[in-house]
Amino acid sequence: MLRVVIKKELLRVFTDRRLVFSAFILPALSIFILYSLMGKMIGNMAESIDEHVPLVKVANVPESFKTYIESEIVQVEYIDSTAMDTTKDEILEGDTELLLVFPDTFEANINAYEVATKPDLDLFYNPSEEYSQSAKSLFEYTILPEYEEILLMERFGGIAAFTAFTINQENQEAKIVEAGKEVGFGLSFMMPMLLNIMLFAGAMGIGIDVIAGEKERGTMATMLLTPVNRETIAMGKVLSLGIVAVISALCTFGAIIASLPNAANLLAAGNEVSLAGLAFSPMDYIMLLVILIIQVGIFVGLICLISVIAKSVKEAGTYISPIYILVMISAFATVFTSGEVKMFNYFIPVLGNVFAIKELLLRELSYMEFGVTVGISITLILILLKFITLAFNNEKIMLN
Repeated sequence: MLRVVIKKELLRVFTDRRLVFSAFILPALSIFILYSLMGKMIGNMAESIDEHVPLVKVANVPESFKTYIESEIVQVEYIDSTAMDTTKDEILEGDTELLLVFPDTFEANINAYEVATKPDLDLFYNPSEEYSQSAKSLFEYTILPEYEEILLMERFGGIAAFTAFTINQENQEAKIVEAGKEVGFGLSFMMPMLLNIMLFAGAMGIGIDVIAGEKERGTMATMLLTPVNRETIAMGKVLSLGIVAVISALCTFGAIIASLPNAANLLAAGNEVSLAGLAFSPMDYIMLLVILIIQVGIFVGLICLISVIAKSVKEAGTYISPIYILVMISAFATVFTSGEVKMFNYFIPVLGNVFAIKELLLRELSYMEFGVTVGISITLILILLKFITLAFNNEKIMLN
């Protein structure tokens, strides 16, 4: 009879085209389009900033800087001190990216460096404008340091004697990292969060209606009058929802993998993502699959329990909202935490699974940590199943 109940529930889902589209196709398609577009937009924004030639206005410019700046790919306009206020307004409006002001005594101070105070250059920019922020970084960390180096070379005939050491100029093996772990670090930043939210959303979309919907429509009472054991009905509902949730999660997970080439900047927190660099062992894949399945089991158990207690779909949706918030908080734990994951975290249901996925992508998940999170999760699933079966045997709950 368990097989009959599961078959009935799966047929109800897979024979409804709108339900199939909303449960499997729409989430996967939305994820693919969303992350592909966002990844492309971030890439296009960075490319636009790189290709943009900033407009920089310079006041009190020395001749040596004029000669040097001609070799740089920037648009320079020289102004006098009276135009500085107007230029600042232009920066505020986004018409000019940068204002560089040299002191009136700049060249005199440079030439009399032994007794004079070091001149201080003023660099005005607008941090709310991407082009202005980029131009400021270009001048502060590249152009002006190179110009300073030229002045030092003219002063001393070379600056090698004033350099005590260099860093990684000839070291071609600076990165000491396990093969594929660098890619895993990028994916571990957001992938556990996305998987956690998708697993819960995939189960919630259909799970609320599995029991609460039938109670509201009156078909649950008819089913309870049949000679089928109520524990069998409960298990059939839970297992069928679990199968649907796993399929929905796999579809969405496939959409994320398909969007990786376009969404690398978004999903990997700025690290380059290459699937070729992910060289996980068969055991890693098995452990990931087990973690995903038990996470689905917890979510399905919670959703089914709420669906049993609620009198209607609307009431079930109200009850499940705070659960969804807690799931999202645990999902974001990997984004806002750093350093070594303490052992006690793996004893916390749901959160421990999220950390386990992160550590697995980093190849730092031990068998003990894996065993703890699996054991805790299975224990919670069994407790939830017990409560569900008890609720099914309660006439006041099942018959409203």
